Amino acid sequence: MTDTAAERQRRALVVFDAVIDLDDDAREPQLQVLCGDDAQLLDDVRAMLAADASEAQPFLGNAAAWGEALRESGEASHDEGMPGRRLGAWRVVSVIGHGGMGTVYAVQRSDGAYAQQAALKLIRAAADSPAARERFLRERQLLAQLQHPNIATLLDGGFSDDGDPYFVMEFVEGVPIDQWCDAHTLDLRQRVRLFGQVLDAVAHAHRHLVIHRDLKPSNLLVDADGRVKLLDFGIAKQLEGSDATATSDRALTFEYASPEQLHAAPVTTATDVWQLGIVLHRLLSGSHPFGLTRDTPLAAQLQRLEREPEPLTRAASHANAEQATQRGETDGAALARALRGGLAVIVETCLRREPEARYASVDALASDLQRWLDHRPVQAAHLGKGARAALWLRRNRLLAAAVGAVALALVAGTGVALWQANEARTHARVAEQQRGEAQLQARRARQALLLMQDALFGVAPQGQLEAQFSLNDLLVRARETLEQDPALDTHARKAMQRTLANLHAAGQDWATAETLYRQGLQDPAPPYDRDDATELAAHFGNYAQVLGVTGKPKDAIVAARHAADLRMQYLPDNVFEQAVSLRNLGDAYLGNGENDNARRNYEQAIAAFKRVDITDPIQAIDVLVASIGLARVLNAQEQYTAALQTVEDATAFADKQGLASSWDGRAVLLSLKATAQKHLGDAEGALASFRQATDIAGRIYGADNPALVNGHIGIGGALNDLGRAHEALEAYAHAERIIAGKAVQPGTEAKILAGQGMAWGTLGDAGKRADHYRRALATLDKVDTPPLMELKRRISAEASATPEAR
Repeated sequence: MTDTAAERQRRALVVFDAVIDLDDDAREPQLQVLCGDDAQLLDDVRAMLAADASEAQPFLGNAAAWGEALRESGEASHDEGMPGRRLGAWRVVSVIGHGGMGTVYAVQRSDGAYAQQAALKLIRAAADSPAARERFLRERQLLAQLQHPNIATLLDGGFSDDGDPYFVMEFVEGVPIDQWCDAHTLDLRQRVRLFGQVLDAVAHAHRHLVIHRDLKPSNLLVDADGRVKLLDFGIAKQLEGSDATATSDRALTFEYASPEQLHAAPVTTATDVWQLGIVLHRLLSGSHPFGLTRDTPLAAQLQRLEREPEPLTRAASHANAEQATQRGETDGAALARALRGGLAVIVETCLRREPEARYASVDALASDLQRWLDHRPVQAAHLGKGARAALWLRRNRLLAAAVGAVALALVAGTGVALWQANEARTHARVAEQQRGEAQLQARRARQALLLMQDALFGVAPQGQLEAQFSLNDLLVRARETLEQDPALDTHARKAMQRTLANLHAAGQDWATAETLYRQGLQDPAPPYDRDDATELAAHFGNYAQVLGVTGKPKDAIVAARHAADLRMQYLPDNVFEQAVSLRNLGDAYLGNGENDNARRNYEQAIAAFKRVDITDPIQAIDVLVASIGLARVLNAQEQYTAALQTVEDATAFADKQGLASSWDGRAVLLSLKATAQKHLGDAEGALASFRQATDIAGRIYGADNPALVNGHIGIGGALNDLGRAHEALEAYAHAERIIAGKAVQPGTEAKILAGQGMAWGTLGDAGKRADHYRRALATLDKVDTPPLMELKRRISAEASATPEAR
């Protein structure tokens, strides 16, 4: 695909994504806005919409199908003329189906040598390009070197009279493996044994340095004798003699695509392990780990694939009676119990998002499944505490930064308290007062643990505590349990409220977080030791952050000062904690528009952090948050060159600390870099930085998370600066769709409307320009915080200026 064609399809996908969820009455006007006078773009999007509305092809999971909507295909008429045609020694009998690049025909040998039925694959006319031919010929070559009883055998190959390449392989009369298992009501052990044939075939391919990359039930047929045959190496990669990990070849089936395929990252044998995990999940539980079916629209597939997979036992608990019976169990609960333990761990290991955390090989996966069959403990890629922490942090940087204190809360509220109670029992000479305090803390800890236990069983009624349930379900249940237990100790209740507030803040449910913090921090119990003081100060610091987000900067300053006072009273010699207090105050002052005070506190915090040997990743994030705050202040003070340098220094520190490239703080740093670039006149650089930031955030939170809104607003602003108004409107429309029906930070809607007004001005529509600016200012009518008042002033100035003056 040429760069021009690729850009055209990219723009069509962006517009498609922006209008797909709109009603018919609202869709057409929005299409006219986003496509403008680009008739070709409008036609492309309409073709995609029509295809998406169809109950049949093309959007049934195959990535190549998206391209089919953007071009006319003569395949149907071509297929009609094929029966009876001869290709080499073979005569075409009928059409079997269409693959990623070729049409597959049932053929019979026609040279009289002997009778034989086979399947012939001929390259699609619509896919006839140098790249497609190269891939097709590569598949033929790969099949020639793979001789295995569970891999369809290559019989012949050549070129048609028209010069189109084809190959002939054994005809497999079978059905997809999932359908075969259900039709024969195979129990779990029988399914695992059958799946072992799949693993043998894939392992054979890997030993010949071939990655399949498209493992799915329709490519795993089972014949009448119960033998699995692996088909369709059309998008396989060969590791030897080629750039096997190149990311330019993006052919895939979304329903089974691994994270590295979706994100154009290097592809290895771990990709096949991921796809095998999805197939095994379906065979055992009866459902896809991401809730996908062949009827799921592509846009929804992409969104769901960015989430964590549903654990095997939880998926099984939702199975209906028929699905459970097909697997030898009575109902979903019984099936879930049967899958607990080894099988659940095996599937979870296959479906870890990080390739290096999956099974190291297909042989290792097969070995664990055999161990399960032999009733022996599985050896699934056990991760040490350090590795687990590193992987958790890689996936949950925001959660780690926002609720790093939660672990301390649980330790201080449970482990430390119970330890103290034990010390009180075992040391006879402990003072009675200390003994009483320790026992009190232990009693509060037990109450908190019982409350959390009730919440856990409320969202996991079968007691499947190893399952990964919805965090939101747990939070809702925990809060209900907390509110409905009048006997709970007051201070235990407040501790739980603070913990839940942290988790709601991590999920950007600011209103609930504020309410819980206010309740949990009202007249808290005095700290009983330094650790408890550290934790309480962290809660006040987090509360200050939430108050800043919800537009209450003066209250945020008060909370930040509470945190500083606690640390000064209980931790006067702890340089790191004192630096955290300075950073908290910097954040609060920045939210109140006190930029000089904010800058001074950030600079003092960074200087203090430099006196500490930082080795813990959570501490490293604390340091980087201070740098992020300083860069924000410098941008607000129009010190853009200094802001760029601060971002570069922070990025170097993140690299030195080994923070992953997917850490969400890198997205924030890139956004700050983009803001500085924009004001320094580097609109192209700003656009690239904003897009990179949004890409990182999208991989972490999902494409429609409110955390991405400012990134799309930044992209729109950079496009406006470059005079690309139609594309800017697309970016702002995407931002609008994300915030629809959601609570967002004050000023977000105003920024979107103002950006749209600027784009309409560039397009020469003075009426729409004026209307959007008027609406933007109306959203800020009642603001009283300095940052929002400054935003209102800036938008008012833009509205008053002519487009030419801008």
